[in-house]
Amino acid sequence: MSRLSPPFFVALVAIFVVASSGAAISVSLNEQPPEVSPRWFLQRMDSVLNPDDDIEPPVIFNAHVAPMIVKRGDPKVEISAWVRDDIMVDIVYAEVGGRYVPLIDLARTGRYEGHCSSNLPPGDYRIAIVAVDRAGNAAVSSDLILKVLDPLDLNSNRIEDSLEKRKDRELKVIVLHEENVSLRREKMRVQEEDEAFRVLPGTSMVIPKDELESLAGTEGVKGVYEDKKLTILGGVSEGYSPRKDPRLNVSEYNGRGRTVAILDTGADPNHRSLDDMDDDIFTQDPKIVAFKDFVNGKEEAYDDHGHGTHCASLIAGTGDRGGVAPGAELVVIKVMDEDGACYLSDAFTALDWILENQGELGIDVISFSVGGEGPSDGSTLLDSACERMVDEGIVMCVAAGNSGPAARSIVTPGTAEKVITVGAMDPSGDLFHRSSRGPTPDNRVKPDLVAVGVNVTSARSGTLRGEGNMDGTSMAAPQVAGAAAVILEKQPTLDPAGVKRVLLRSADDVGLSGPDNNYGYGALNLSAALSRVEGSEDRSDPEVFSLDLSRSKAMTGDPVMIEAGVSGDVSDVEVHVIGEEREIRIPMRDFDGNGVYTGRWETRFWAPGEYSIAVEAADPFGGRDTTAVPFVLT
Repeated sequence: MSRLSPPFFVALVAIFVVASSGAAISVSLNEQPPEVSPRWFLQRMDSVLNPDDDIEPPVIFNAHVAPMIVKRGDPKVEISAWVRDDIMVDIVYAEVGGRYVPLIDLARTGRYEGHCSSNLPPGDYRIAIVAVDRAGNAAVSSDLILKVLDPLDLNSNRIEDSLEKRKDRELKVIVLHEENVSLRREKMRVQEEDEAFRVLPGTSMVIPKDELESLAGTEGVKGVYEDKKLTILGGVSEGYSPRKDPRLNVSEYNGRGRTVAILDTGADPNHRSLDDMDDDIFTQDPKIVAFKDFVNGKEEAYDDHGHGTHCASLIAGTGDRGGVAPGAELVVIKVMDEDGACYLSDAFTALDWILENQGELGIDVISFSVGGEGPSDGSTLLDSACERMVDEGIVMCVAAGNSGPAARSIVTPGTAEKVITVGAMDPSGDLFHRSSRGPTPDNRVKPDLVAVGVNVTSARSGTLRGEGNMDGTSMAAPQVAGAAAVILEKQPTLDPAGVKRVLLRSADDVGLSGPDNNYGYGALNLSAALSRVEGSEDRSDPEVFSLDLSRSKAMTGDPVMIEAGVSGDVSDVEVHVIGEEREIRIPMRDFDGNGVYTGRWETRFWAPGEYSIAVEAADPFGGRDTTAVPFVLT
C-alpha cells in the first residue's frame, strides 16, 4: 500500500477542518453561481407555512356528472371533480337543486366525488361545485347540468307518454296546475263534468285528443296525466279470523270513540257484524255513521261487489268473528263499482270529501285496500294525495298490492312515504307469494309491516250472518286500520307518525332481522303495540331542543358552524338555510353519538341579506320537528 504524499494529506486535513467549522465549501473545476429555488416553490412553501397570507383560490377542473340524464327514482348520480390547491383543500361540495352534496377524496389523489339522489322534481339542474382551502379562499365551477325526467313524461312535454299513444278520440285526464289557473274552458271545449280537486291542485276532465298539446301548453299547467284505473286488491279464498289471533285479541280496548273511513265497494249495513255497535237489534246505535256513494249516487249504504263488506268487518265488525276494532264507527265511501274498479279521479274525489267532512265526522283513520293495476314506478299523483291526508292528521293504511313476488312491486299508493303500507302473510307467518315487495324507487323500505291476508274469513254481503274467505293485501290493510283505531282509543293525542311508530316498533320481527323489503318491520301485534303506548317503552317524536351558531351574523365568505341538540328516534337531521332568492339543505352529522348534530354553511357565494337557519329532524315513521333562528349575512 503506498503512503499519501505530504501535500495531498495537508489539503485533506484543511478540508476537514473547514467542514467541521460549518463553513460552506465549493469544490468545482469551473466556477458557477449557487442554485436558487424556483419562485413558485418558494411561494407554495410560504403559503403552507403562512396560510393567512395565501390569496390564491383552489383550481377546479375535469368536473363530471354521470349519468347526465336520469329518470326520477333512478339510482344515484355521481358528481366528481379534480381540485388542486397550493396549501390544502379544506372542503369540497356540490349544490344540486337546493341540496348539499359533500364531495370526498377518499384515495387522496385530488379527485373528489359524491352522490346525488335522482329523487328531484323533473327539470334541469345546474350543478355548482365549490372548493374552499385552509386559508378560506374559495372557487366555484357551474358548468354541469343534470336533467331529471318525469318517468311518466320522458319527452318532457308535460303530457304523460301513455296518453300520446292512445288511439281514443276522447281522453279522460287529470291536469295538475297552479292554484287559481283558468283552463280556458271555452277554448279547450272541455266537458261540463270537469271537477277540481282539493286534495291536489288539479282537475279531472274529458278532452278531445287533438286538444292535448294545447291543454299542456296552457300557462300554469304542470302536467297532463292519464286518469288510470284502480282495482281492489283481494280475491276469494277460505279460513283465518283476526278475532281468534291472540296478537290482535285485546280485551280492554276495542276502538271505542274512534272513526274509520273505508274507501271501497261499499258495505252491507244489514249484515249482523255491521248493523250496529252491540249486536242488539233493539238498540239504535248504527255501526255505519255515514255513507257516500260516488258510483251510483244512492243515499242508503249497500255493496254490489262484496269486497267492501269483507274489509269493513275486518276493521270493526262485531260478533265472535268480527274485526280488530269492534267498538269503532265506520264511514263507508263507495268509490269502486260492481266490478271492483274506479278511476284515479274518483279516488281524489273521495279523498276530497273526507277532507271536507273530517271535522264533522271525526275521521281518525282511512282504510284503502285499493291500488294501481301494476307496480308503481315512482312518486305518483295518488301517492301525493295520500301524503296530504296524513298531513291533515289522518292515519292512512293502504294495501301494498298483489304484484309479488318480484322486488320493487309495490303498487300506488303503497310507495307513499307517510302512509302505513301493509303486506300479507299466511297464518303460519310465511309471506303471501303475491304480496308486493319493496324497495321503493328511491330505495326506502316497504311495506311497513304485514298482517294475515291469506284465507281470511269475514262478512259476506247479501247475507245476515254469512261469511266468506278472501286472499290478498286487501285483507291485511283493514286489520292494521282497526289496530290504529284501538291505539288511538288508548292514546288519542298520538299523531299519524306516532301511531305508525307504535305499530312498527311493536311488530314481531319475522323474516330477516330488522326491517326488510318483504315483511317491513314485521307482523302486526296489537297487544304489544298497546304496551308501548304506555309511554315508557316507546320513543317519542324527534325534538330539536337546542340550536347554536358559531356566530350571530357573518360577512360573506365566513363559514358558519351549526350545532343542534336532537333527541328521539332520529333517522335524518339537516340544516335548511332559507333566503329571499336562494336556499339550501345541508346534512348534519352526530360524529360522537352524543345527540349533538353538526353542519357547516359556506357563505362565500351567497348574497348579503336576511336568512332563516332552520334545523329539521325526522324519524323513520314520518315524525318531524323544526327549530329556526334568524341570521344576517353582510
